[in-house]
Amino acid sequence: MLDVYLFVAPLGKPCMRSEKVMMEFVHNVDQKVSFQIIPMLNMQLVQDYLHSNDNQSYENYNALAEDMYHLILDYKAALFQCKRDGRTFLKLMQTELNQKGIVYSQSLGSEIARQAHLDLEMFEVDRRSQLAKDSFKADQQTALEMNVTSSPSAVIFDDQADECGILVENFSDDVLQQICQDTDCPLSSSISFTHPTISFPHVL
Repeated sequence: MLDVYLFVAPLGKPCMRSEKVMMEFVHNVDQKVSFQIIPMLNMQLVQDYLHSNDNQSYENYNALAEDMYHLILDYKAALFQCKRDGRTFLKLMQTELNQKGIVYSQSLGSEIARQAHLDLEMFEVDRRSQLAKDSFKADQQTALEMNVTSSPSAVIFDDQADECGILVENFSDDVLQQICQDTDCPLSSSISFTHPTISFPHVL
């Protein structure tokens, strides 16, 4: 089985693209895959987004950092109900924030939770709970232990082969193509595709 961790900043179009590429990979690969999207938050990521072309709304570092943090807590609360619903929540939220330019708010989080068909009462309790905060801290510790510092980054392991794993920074479909096809990559022999779809053309 492959263990796949995709580390992303909560805001930014590159992260949305990386999530799409990785989801296509997960759906096409023959092997069973355990896949997690892990949101990251640190000073550098906040600064990078603040000064990026994607940022059309924020001028203040503290306001941006706070909204990123609350967005992550909302995502964790959604995940508590169901992994699939959690990813749906994240995708819908990123569409509003990154493509429509809407600024995060607590009321927006509630509306997206409704659109994702979450249990709204449970979501409202969980989104600011200590459990969500502890889960956030655990994710940041995981990133630290895996030496992940930039977003988006992917960590992929083959749990059937000792020490067969890689960290890919600035993750993209071109990099994923190299992982799958380059014989020098330690994971290339662990990944196979019986019926790759047109939606993931690089993997043949």
